[in-house]
Amino acid sequence: MSCAKILFLLAGIIYCVPSFVAAVTCDVAPLDPNCINCSLNPTNVECIATTTAATIPTTAAPVATAAPTKKSRRHRIRSYLSNFFQRIQKRLQQFKRKLNPL
Repeated sequence: MSCAKILFLLAGIIYCVPSFVAAVTCDVAPLDPNCINCSLNPTNVECIATTTAATIPTTAAPVATAAPTKKSRRHRIRSYLSNFFQRIQKRLQQFKRKLNPL
């Protein structure tokens, strides 16, 4: 039943979203009748996005990250579960106090 709901939801979204959502500048697709001409309208969002993307240099140095070891993963999982159970216990105590205000 839930699979059918998901399929109907996806079909509704696809049906409602028009096919012309993706804006294209005339530099990329000059034959597209719905293209955005940046020379006529330079304040358009697509034109601003393409100019800022073109000015950002791509010479950033790669970031070296070490893979987490088993011990650190175990520690993270253990601390997460410990904090999770402490929060649950705290909320249960608060709930008991609200039920029995004495």
